[in-house]
Amino acid sequence: MKAIFSPGPSPDPTIENISYESQIKEEEMKAIFSPGPSYHDPEVRKYAGWVRILDLYREGLEELGYEVFIPKVDPSLIDQSSTVSKILSYDVVAASQIPTDVDLFLGPPGYSLAQIMMLKDRHWPTLPYSEDDGVTMKIHIPTPPKIFTYVWNNQDWWRDQQLAEEYKRFGRPYDLSLTWRWINETALKLCDHVIACSPWVKKTHAKIVPENKISISFWGVDSQMFTPAEVEPPGFRVLFVGGDPIRKGLGYLIDALFGMNPLATQLLPELWIAGCEVELRDIGFPVKQFGMVPFAQMPEIYRQCHVLCIPTLEDGIALAIQEGMASGLVPITSPETAEVFEDGKSGIKVGYRDVDGIRNALVMLKENPEKRREMAREARVLAEQQTWAETKRQFKEIIKEVDE
Repeated sequence: MKAIFSPGPSPDPTIENISYESQIKEEEMKAIFSPGPSYHDPEVRKYAGWVRILDLYREGLEELGYEVFIPKVDPSLIDQSSTVSKILSYDVVAASQIPTDVDLFLGPPGYSLAQIMMLKDRHWPTLPYSEDDGVTMKIHIPTPPKIFTYVWNNQDWWRDQQLAEEYKRFGRPYDLSLTWRWINETALKLCDHVIACSPWVKKTHAKIVPENKISISFWGVDSQMFTPAEVEPPGFRVLFVGGDPIRKGLGYLIDALFGMNPLATQLLPELWIAGCEVELRDIGFPVKQFGMVPFAQMPEIYRQCHVLCIPTLEDGIALAIQEGMASGLVPITSPETAEVFEDGKSGIKVGYRDVDGIRNALVMLKENPEKRREMAREARVLAEQQTWAETKRQFKEIIKEVDE
């Protein structure tokens, strides 16, 4: 947006030769939505439910009247050798594609620093310059673009260190990068506003930016797609959903199930694992592994189970928890992903690495089927209120309030 600045006749004869130039032109509002390199990947879109959230952000901007530009970076230009190289190579190439006269930017902080810096650099005031007939000062009064970032995970350094320990325990590398943290935190400090997916995520990011610069847009669930089974499935099936079994705490769930062996044969549940495959030996209870499952096929898997257990070690909010609730499963999960239900009524909250807590919750639900069914009904009712339409409404309200 451009404005006319008209100071009128100058009373100072020493600056008679200064002229002011600007133009005003009504144009369609333009927004850059830069969701990162995975957004356009057809395989990611096939399997990942979180892509729906990014689609809602784009739709919300369009409904607010923005012409939305999404950078497309050739995968061959992205350096996959490390987390930092992947982030920076995407970000730098995306920054080179940014159009001029942009009103708004939206992207994840870790993938957006170069783009944010590019946008801010473009809006420095024009300096005076000399002409033959004297000094001419061209004054621009630009409206700088509003910079929004969205955050889905916690910002606690100790949690990254905890994860590094977990990966080491399983002989797996973990990129505990100080450079990555600097990139992320710098982008957060440069932006105008942060959109968090939960109170937990807001709380951890308030250590980096002022709390009044962070708003919450909760995630939702499609309660028409994810529905309870018409006939309750047999036995007692516990479902785990997650692409990263270490981060999502699968090992602690298996330890809890293994510890149920001495109780009674009839207490032994069946474990179903969707989203990943792991090597298991002599665990003493039946296991069914699905590996990567297309998103469209997940509702049927949920409907064949009774309990969803994801004792995650690090998350912002887990879509699978709400999908399980909508499907009539009782969720068991860690504190930050338990924010979408009422502990003890529509789900069960357990501590981090709390094998005994997980086991006690499973035993209680197995021994008390009526209590489990009551909690499942409460979970379904709550999930029906957590709609994607409400997610979009919250998102649009945040953009409108900050952009005014």
